[in-house]
Amino acid sequence: MKNIELQSEFKNVVIEDNDIHFGLTINSIGFKSILLNENRIKASQIKDFRYQYKKGSVSDEFKLIYITNGVGYVCFDNMVEVEIATGMILLICPLQKYTYYHLSDIEWKEYFVRFEAGNEYYQMIRRFFPADKLIIDIGFNEELVKLFNRAIDVVINGLKSSQVYLSGMLFYMLGLIISESQNKTLEKKHLQLIEQGKIIFNENICSDLKMEDVAAKLNLSYSSFRINFKKYTGDTPAKYFTSLKIDKAKQMLLETAYSIKEISFMLKFSSSEHFYKLFKKSTGSTPKEFRTSKLQKSNKL
Repeated sequence: MKNIELQSEFKNVVIEDNDIHFGLTINSIGFKSILLNENRIKASQIKDFRYQYKKGSVSDEFKLIYITNGVGYVCFDNMVEVEIATGMILLICPLQKYTYYHLSDIEWKEYFVRFEAGNEYYQMIRRFFPADKLIIDIGFNEELVKLFNRAIDVVINGLKSSQVYLSGMLFYMLGLIISESQNKTLEKKHLQLIEQGKIIFNENICSDLKMEDVAAKLNLSYSSFRINFKKYTGDTPAKYFTSLKIDKAKQMLLETAYSIKEISFMLKFSSSEHFYKLFKKSTGSTPKEFRTSKLQKSNKL
């Protein structure tokens, strides 16, 4: 019997002395994916370090959750359960009793950040997210996914002043959520499908994802997906996906010690030669030249 796979990337953020009094403290950030296999176990058998199935909890911090796939339910202070699903934001506040779980027969994916706020920031967040605005439908949003992924990388790579950096990103996330929730009603369905496609690209950056498979996941023909994608982004899906890989390669060249061949392999380029060619075409320099030049400039600062 095969069980549901639980994949979780969870990183504690190191708090530096000069970050403690910034007003915000990011405790953790990550991505969670529960994938389905042929046979399924009940959701009540799934254990999670952030909540217990259908058992009320009281949070001691803020929890911001962005659902990119799945269906679940949340209940605040023993009120009526509300359905939460793909494209929704869930904000759980400190000292708030809640119940939170998801259905076991649908694949579940979420991004999350847990944080604490001083009184001034706390009051500001609650002003923009009152009790009736803790569940927000923003739809598919690639920019928000990129922010979460970047924040995860900041923690993984142990960048200096990560608390200040992540606090700024958190404010950006909250502002984006407010803006997108107001604009979503003006968006067309096909534009949301393009955004969904972009999110799939970002979530599979280290794979040799086939564009036809992405189109099928969106219930579109490849030709329709390609035409509409280029209409709204100016690039074909394949070119856009490659540009994301190049951006990820730049980040890895500057923030990790992986060799160029290792980065090429990790990002699933067909060969290191192909990676060199695409990278130079995009940046005007080879991966080695890019890494050397940027690191030398950084060391001079």
